[in-house]
Amino acid sequence: MTIPSTTPPRLTEPADLITAVPVLLGFRPRESLVLVTMHRQPSGRHRFGLTLRVDLPAPRHVTAVAAQTADALLVDAAVEAAVIVFGSGPDGRPPGRPKARSRKRRQSGPLRRDVANAAVGALRARGISAHSVMWAQRCAAGAPWACYDGCCSGTLADPGSTPMAAHAVAEGAVVYGDRTELEALVAPVAPAVLRRRARLLATAVLDVGTARQRFDDALAAAARCELRIDDDTVVALAAALEVPEVRDQAILLSAAEDPAAEQLWGALARETPDPQAAVPAALLALAALASGRGALADVALRRAELAWPGHHLTGLVRTASASLVRPEQIRAWFAS
Repeated sequence: MTIPSTTPPRLTEPADLITAVPVLLGFRPRESLVLVTMHRQPSGRHRFGLTLRVDLPAPRHVTAVAAQTADALLVDAAVEAAVIVFGSGPDGRPPGRPKARSRKRRQSGPLRRDVANAAVGALRARGISAHSVMWAQRCAAGAPWACYDGCCSGTLADPGSTPMAAHAVAEGAVVYGDRTELEALVAPVAPAVLRRRARLLATAVLDVGTARQRFDDALAAAARCELRIDDDTVVALAAALEVPEVRDQAILLSAAEDPAAEQLWGALARETPDPQAAVPAALLALAALASGRGALADVALRRAELAWPGHHLTGLVRTASASLVRPEQIRAWFAS
């Protein structure tokens, strides 16, 4: 789930919406169904609302997945939504078509019409009309795309060179190559390193004053791009985040979209052993939600939930994420 936190530039061509998806999600989707709610403004233009992505389902699950995804759009009071399918059939052919005798005769698109039709039907059943229904082989320069009704088709421009991408860069957003790159942001480091730090954490104790100082020093280093992660730093900060006063300050910084804090949370989510890694991972998820980056928030929440099932802060952030509230509401909720 992603909700834009700023107003993007105007899109003028059908393919512009496809190349905008990486900015809306935070990464380039593969083999995915993407639904984007569209809200008509008094000027006649549309404003993006929720952007939801799911993996392309197997044929037997298409109807159920389309229904579940359409249900999630209802919280945005949407009356229109764009349907975009990235990928192909399970074997590279549209469902129900016979095998091609050669590569030259194989159809290039639009594929997975079963997914598009199911999504349109699910939206219609919930009072949401399909603003556009499109397919692209992948979200990359030169990839074929087409409207399912046959009205237009072509090849995509480089999604990284569009006005939408330039707007994202100006806003400080990062678009990752795929979801795997997002997951690497919080992937745990070598098990031997984590086991060593877990032993050190077992005996680590910091008084409130020392905890605050170590936390402030780490934030300042991150702001200067001089953050060094070693055993002493990880142990000190993990212990510091167990101090309620420090943890409360960390939550406020996350809700305020502090870039140095976000850099620190990402590093600690990777470098801290379980279960303590849940705290920085949850803080990273909160920072992502506060800036409308739902994909990063989901990845960070999964890391937190695996590190410490039932963790209180993680549960609060997951509730906020599942509620699909807008970034400004997230900031107000946790800032208070």
